[in-house]
Amino acid sequence: MEHLVSICIPCYNAGETIKETLQSLINQTYSDFEIIISDNHSTDNTIEIIRSFDDDRIKIFENESNLGVIQNYHLALSRAKGKYVKLLCADDIISPDCIEKQVNVFLSHPNDNIVMVAAEKNVINKDNKILFRKPFPGKAGIYDGKKAIKKSFLHGTSIFGEPGCVMFDREAAKKTSEFLIDPSLTYIIEFNFYCQLLQHGNLFVIKEPLFSFRVISTSGTAGFKWSQARIFNALIDKYQKDGVINYSWFVRTYCKTMAWIMCIARNLVFKFA
Repeated sequence: MEHLVSICIPCYNAGETIKETLQSLINQTYSDFEIIISDNHSTDNTIEIIRSFDDDRIKIFENESNLGVIQNYHLALSRAKGKYVKLLCADDIISPDCIEKQVNVFLSHPNDNIVMVAAEKNVINKDNKILFRKPFPGKAGIYDGKKAIKKSFLHGTSIFGEPGCVMFDREAAKKTSEFLIDPSLTYIIEFNFYCQLLQHGNLFVIKEPLFSFRVISTSGTAGFKWSQARIFNALIDKYQKDGVINYSWFVRTYCKTMAWIMCIARNLVFKFA
């Protein structure tokens, strides 16, 4: 039986968080989905915890060796069979109605060429305390995909959020290089994917937090420190060269300055969370 939605979870040594992540999926008001877990050769009790869940929607794939973040993301996505796909990190939590609301957007807008649905997020700490809500900088509804890309660069960060904020159309994703990217740009693999995706259709924004992003000092994101802005700005240069954006020197400088400001803010959150 094929499900309408695929939830893809690439993970590595997620023993401390994977149980809560999976429980947030089991508690969904919508049930027509599969859960694809691509384990990147974990050395802790991640697999044992996953197997403790008695749910035939869960499919576990274990890599024989650690293939790196980018390849594991790609493997998780490549195994999806659903029409719509959601990528979820192994330490994230989604609200009980997240999948239902995002699927309903696709189903209720069949003629609007929507390739991606994004929601807002709550930023939480290791104890699940909400630190703040991160709103989308704009109203709810449909955005032209290419204009949404430019809007994000002007804010110096991905306005679409982390993987848990987003659900996308799998057929549209096949037109991209998915999560494969130059390793030097690893920090923004999701953002690069979103930008590729939105060149093929429109974005729909749900103006409510349906996802919780956990900030802890040991997370992969925290480890990028000041390279976050450098990597984001390298992508600006790449997209300018490729003709996806066509900014003047002044606008590119503004975007890059915003990237540094957002990088400073992000590092402060991780430091004091």
